[in-house]
Amino acid sequence: MMPCIPTNTNLQYSMMPSSKIIDAKQRKKERVCFSFKDDVFIIERYDNMISQDEKATLWYTDQDHMRIQHSIRKTLRTIRNNMNINHRCIRGLEHMISPEHFEQIKVNADCVYFGVLREQQRQQRLGVYDPEEIRKVSVAASLWARNVALEKGVIYSLAVITAH
Repeated sequence: MMPCIPTNTNLQYSMMPSSKIIDAKQRKKERVCFSFKDDVFIIERYDNMISQDEKATLWYTDQDHMRIQHSIRKTLRTIRNNMNINHRCIRGLEHMISPEHFEQIKVNADCVYFGVLREQQRQQRLGVYDPEEIRKVSVAASLWARNVALEKGVIYSLAVITAH
């Protein structure tokens, strides 16, 4: 059995990390135990544990990156030409469809930020803090994003169902 050394036996009060002051009588029950075992385990570097071929498969190569970028450009061209995109997933590329589309997304997000900041300033002027009112402003200002997300979620889920 390992010997245990009591802590804070001579202190009346002890400060805990949570900054709560507790009585020394409560602390006497807690003990710090030290192990006299000195086993050392040497762990080999990960680089030395795998072969060069295995390392190569962990990261995208320049060719992989070029193929991905080519696929993205091809998908965007298809979208911009209003061609049939049923066989292509555009999820995550919506902001790249057109500069106007990206700008609209930015404007909508800025409206949410501005609304919340304006409400915070209003509350500061009045000397109040009402997080529920800030939440309501954020919810109202971002309703468009919620509706778009729900609509896209339905579209994507139908695409998955029909693809399988």
